[in-house]
Amino acid sequence: MPPLRSDTLFLVLLVTILLAALAVMGMETPDAPRHARITPRPLPTPTGTPTPGWWGEVSFATPTLPALPGVPNVQLGSGGSSGNAGGPVPFQVVGCPGPARISAITRNGVWWLIDGSATTDSFAYWKVELSANSANWTTLYRNETPVNGGRLMEFNTTTVKKGAYQLRLVVVKQDGNYPEPCVLAVTV
Repeated sequence: MPPLRSDTLFLVLLVTILLAALAVMGMETPDAPRHARITPRPLPTPTGTPTPGWWGEVSFATPTLPALPGVPNVQLGSGGSSGNAGGPVPFQVVGCPGPARISAITRNGVWWLIDGSATTDSFAYWKVELSANSANWTTLYRNETPVNGGRLMEFNTTTVKKGAYQLRLVVVKQDGNYPEPCVLAVTV
């Protein structure tokens, strides 16, 4: 056998030392990359086929709804609310000092035809409101056109319960202020 050269001996010795060092330190060779793993894809869920004739078991009857409490029964062509058709509706003026004025209320079946004037300088809009307790006012109608001696609104009296109310006409100026409104006491 030929003698080993010193450089070859050195390389053999170096590799042996490296292998021994790896074994002592407990180093392991790295695993294969994790992203290379193949993940199974979900399979579509099979859907069933409809049973022939299934619609024969479905009921198409229209259910009857119960009557709602507190809703007035309105019929076309029926006579008015408490009184004669075409007659005046009595009212008492509570206060009407400003330019807003309700001059007449006429009954036409269940409708009240409310006439008057709603105008002022720096006019913005006017509104007619209704209250049962003089504190909580509900707007019945609002308009941005001044009215000077004409029809203000038509009010369907079946929309409120029978009883005593206050009806008021408020004319609002462009700055948001308003003169004292015209307030009437009425009975529906």
